[in-house]
Amino acid sequence: MGIKTRGNAMTDTGIQAPKGALLDGPGAAKKAEAPMIVQVAQQFGVSPLRQMRDIFSMRRGVQKLSGPEYYALRLFDTAIAPTAKRAFLGQAGINAINTAMNPPVAVPTRAFVGNKLLYTQLLTQLGIATSTTQALVSKFRDAGQLPILRTADDIARFLRQDAIYPLFGKPHHGSLSEGSVRIDGCEGDTLRLANGRTQDVAAFAAEVMDRYPGGFLMQTALDPHPDMAAIAGPSIGCVRIVTVNDGTGPSPAYAVWKLPAPAAMSDNFWQDGSLLAHVDLHSGEVLTCVRGTGLKAERLADHPVSGAPIVGVSLPFWAETLKIAQDAHAVFPEFGICGFDIAVTADGPKVLECNDNPSHMLYQMAANTGLMDDGLAPFWDKVIARQKAQVTRIQKGTS
Repeated sequence: MGIKTRGNAMTDTGIQAPKGALLDGPGAAKKAEAPMIVQVAQQFGVSPLRQMRDIFSMRRGVQKLSGPEYYALRLFDTAIAPTAKRAFLGQAGINAINTAMNPPVAVPTRAFVGNKLLYTQLLTQLGIATSTTQALVSKFRDAGQLPILRTADDIARFLRQDAIYPLFGKPHHGSLSEGSVRIDGCEGDTLRLANGRTQDVAAFAAEVMDRYPGGFLMQTALDPHPDMAAIAGPSIGCVRIVTVNDGTGPSPAYAVWKLPAPAAMSDNFWQDGSLLAHVDLHSGEVLTCVRGTGLKAERLADHPVSGAPIVGVSLPFWAETLKIAQDAHAVFPEFGICGFDIAVTADGPKVLECNDNPSHMLYQMAANTGLMDDGLAPFWDKVIARQKAQVTRIQKGTS
C-alpha cells in the first residue's frame, strides 16, 4: 500500500455523528459506489468485471468477504499476490474462526467475561491492574458496595458532587466504543467533554438513563504513558493484544496499537482520523501505521498532527504489557482466543476489557496481511484442534 496524501475519511463505514454526549457506533457498511469501481479500474488496471469476479470468489469458503470489505482491505491492489489475498477474512469469516476457537460448549464463561463490570472487578481482586469503577448506572442491578445510580437525578447528583474527574463512561456490555464518553470536569451544571464540547448535566444524565438503563459504568479515566501521549495526544490509545491457548498455556499471537483521532474520546478505528499501528510482538517496535481504508488509506511514518515519529518507536512497558495479557487469559484458560484492550499508563499497563470475538480486521488493516497467512494460521489450527477435542470430551461425558 503506497502512501497517499488525500483526506482521511473512512470509505467503508458510515460514521454517525453523536446526537448527544455519548458516542454512536459505526453505521452499516456501504456498498461500493460506481465512482469507486471506476477509480479502482483506472488506478490499478482491474476491470469492473474482474472486481466483481474477485468479490464473488472471496465470498465463498472460509474467507466470507463482502464487497465493502474487499474495497476496505484494498484487495483490488495488484501489488498483493493472489495467494496473499486468499489469507484475508471478512467479518463473517472472522466470527466463524473465533467461534471455532471459543465454542460455547467448551467456553461457558463467555457471558461473564463480556460483562465489563464483573470482569474488571474480578481482575482487581486477583491483583491484575485494571480500571476503577466509581459507580454503576442501572435501574435493576446491584453491585455490592459499589454506588448504584437508579435515576437520571441520581446520575446528575453523582456528577455534581461525588465523581472524581476525569471520568470515563461506557455501557457495561457492548463494543466498538459505542456509548462511550470521557468527561474532563464539571463546572456547575456543565460537563466538559474530552472532545472539546460541553454538555448540560441534566441532559447528559437523561441521555445515559434513556440509552442504557440496564447498565452503564462510570470509571476513573486513565491517561496514556507520556511517551505515547507525546505522539498521539492525551486520550488513551489501547494496545490490542490477541492471545491464544492451544492447551500449553496462553501466548501472544499479534499486537496492534489503536491511536485515537485528535478530537476523539476513544480509540476505535471507525472514527475519522484514527490510526492503527502494527506492533512487533518481540520488541514492541511499531512496524507500520495506517489511517483510513480503501482508496483513501494512507501508510504513515509520522503522526499527522503531532509530527512525532510512529514507525520505529518502541512502546513502553512492552514486556509487562505482554505479561498482563497472558496473566488475564490464564484466569480463564478454557478460552482458545482472547483480544485484550490494554491501556499503557505511566504506572504500567492496565487491562480495560477482554473480547472473546476480537475483530481481526484491525490486524489485517494495520499489517496489510491476511489473518490466515503462514505466520498466524498455525496458531489458529492448534487452538481449534484443542477445542474440538474438548468439545468431544464434553459431549461424551454428557451423552
